[in-house]
Amino acid sequence: MKSPLHRFHEKLKAQFTVFHGWKMPLYYKSAIEEALSVRKHSGVFDVSHMGRFIVRGKGVKNVLQRLLTNNIDRLEPGRVQYSLFTNERGGIKDDVTVYMLDDDEYLICVNASNREKIFSHLKDFTDPMDISRSTVQIALQGPESEEIIKKIFDIGDLRYYRFKTFGDIIVSRTGYTGEKGYEIYAPIKEGAEIFEEVLKHSVPCGLASRDILRIEAGYPLYGNEIDEDITPFEAGLERFVDLDKEFLGKEALLKREVIKKLKSFVVEGNLIPRKGYKIYEGDSEIGVVTSGAFSPILRKGVGMAFVIKSEVKGDLIKIRNRVRESPIRFVGRVIDLIKSKS
Repeated sequence: MKSPLHRFHEKLKAQFTVFHGWKMPLYYKSAIEEALSVRKHSGVFDVSHMGRFIVRGKGVKNVLQRLLTNNIDRLEPGRVQYSLFTNERGGIKDDVTVYMLDDDEYLICVNASNREKIFSHLKDFTDPMDISRSTVQIALQGPESEEIIKKIFDIGDLRYYRFKTFGDIIVSRTGYTGEKGYEIYAPIKEGAEIFEEVLKHSVPCGLASRDILRIEAGYPLYGNEIDEDITPFEAGLERFVDLDKEFLGKEALLKREVIKKLKSFVVEGNLIPRKGYKIYEGDSEIGVVTSGAFSPILRKGVGMAFVIKSEVKGDLIKIRNRVRESPIRFVGRVIDLIKSKS
């Protein structure tokens, strides 16, 4: 499948990759340059491969409350919430953003890899509408993003995890980079016009730089840090789980022992971490890398890893591939180190 914005990517001479069935830009000139632009200025991403569902009808709020881990009662029209769909075992079916359009109408944005699965899941309880193919999704990110978005939309002082509607267009103060940014949901024709206008002011960015930025920010990617066997507590997402309400998988989740935890780290050497690399304390294996990248500002390898909970001490820890090893340092979030250097 191709994004409705594919012609722009071809014109910009993007290098493409296939991501869960979608032919998407991997990078245009350089993933490193694109990541730096987002950190220092701005960057625009076509993320139309994501899934987008409208769920509406009387009583739909109660249905979503039973399916999602976060408390949807905290929403009101114009607010966004990060949440999780869990399975009967307490594992994560997907991490999503939920937009409350009205009391009985919601937009749910899901991962491209889980579009069909979550649509089917929702159909068991309600009557969702899949608008993924009739809309585009654009992410404008970076410290200059507000200045750029205001050239197109009168968003006023739009706060974090809030959104405004402009006819059939949604502009939300959300993103996946750790920078100030906005995501735009629009019908294809209007979305193409918006993307073309944003490109006059911002650097186009592909999936490779998006991966660098989300790793630095400590954001999970489905299939790496979260999946059907990993619980929110293991993935460090417990703040998005409201245990004061009932939801699918809650009972099983509470019974599962947390034996591993997701941690961010910085490599204190010249090894670039990759998924599957092992983490050792001395000769004892204590973890495995889930995602890794080269941080262009820190000029070091950074990543995330699951480590055995009882073994996380932070000293004398090393990452190892087949032939080399480097010491690593666990940190709260890599992006906090990046911001401290700015």
